[in-house]
Amino acid sequence: MKKVLHIFAAMLTSSFAFAQDDTETATSPATTWGGSADAYYKYDFSKQMNGLTSFTNSQDSFELGMASIQAGHTFGKASVFVDLGFGKRAGEFSYNETTDKDINAKFLIKQLFFTYQLTEKFKVVAGSFGTHIGYEVVDAIGNKNYSMSYAFSYGPFFNTGVKAQYTSGKFTAMFGITNPTDFKSAMDAGSSQKTYIGQLGYIGETGSVYLNFTSGSSNPSSLDNKTQFDFVASKTISDSFGLGFNATYAKTKNDISSVDDGEWFSLVGYANYSFKPSLLIAYRMEYFDAKDAAPSFGTLTGSSVFANTVSLNYKVGKLTIIPELRYDAASEDIFLNKDAAPTGGSFFGLIATTYSF
Repeated sequence: MKKVLHIFAAMLTSSFAFAQDDTETATSPATTWGGSADAYYKYDFSKQMNGLTSFTNSQDSFELGMASIQAGHTFGKASVFVDLGFGKRAGEFSYNETTDKDINAKFLIKQLFFTYQLTEKFKVVAGSFGTHIGYEVVDAIGNKNYSMSYAFSYGPFFNTGVKAQYTSGKFTAMFGITNPTDFKSAMDAGSSQKTYIGQLGYIGETGSVYLNFTSGSSNPSSLDNKTQFDFVASKTISDSFGLGFNATYAKTKNDISSVDDGEWFSLVGYANYSFKPSLLIAYRMEYFDAKDAAPSFGTLTGSSVFANTVSLNYKVGKLTIIPELRYDAASEDIFLNKDAAPTGGSFFGLIATTYSF
């Protein structure tokens, strides 16, 4: 009799489980998938590896950028987003988790975050997410210029922690607390010091404006703390013409020595014009000033750079081909010429391909 009761109970449990699965199958949306890939060839006319910005530090070489795989799922008020990257670009993005030896050798978590929609206007996000600072993004398909600005390259890449976002009509506000900037784990950073992030935004029908903020540990090993204010605006002038602007200012302070304190700023303008849906030209102009940057800032310390980039975007379905020319003029001799002697200018061309799926 006991065995019969156990069997009967198991049948009821199984029936309930199947009914539950059927309900979830009927109401739960399918997982959404997407991704992208990019590659490029770059030639510096000085025949030197003059790159001082992210992701294009090569010379006369065909290079793989990054393959990304993204997945998202929403059920009720909760959702999850997973973004995995593979390749050199992903390794440079997650530079605190890689070494030169293994930078191309493994998948890296670019983003992984959970969202809970408390109300129609208020949500909480927890996990690792791309920075809110700046105009450009890590995925090549999200930018019209393939090479990156100095503002992007020397700003934060991502944060790991929790943030709350409130949206009402055209206005949005965000505040969060995270690990040290660009660290997935505070244990890896060797510091429990937190970074505070914030954003105020206005999203109109033909443009948007964001005021961004971040303050906290930027590199615990050197005891540097960075506070950065950032302004981003975009405006659609017509169906063919659009403008963008990014102004950013960062101040670093060392916990031990004021000699290592510093500041830098950047002003970046963007313009793009579509000749037809498949052909677009994009121009980026940047003034980057690191004259008062901390000694630990690197090669750019004590100099300023005026950079001009022109890129064509030719689309064939999901494939985009990007021929690009770029000239950077510096106030100091921070580049190398054909004889490997210091010079104040860098001129290169590249051709890149991106594909989204």
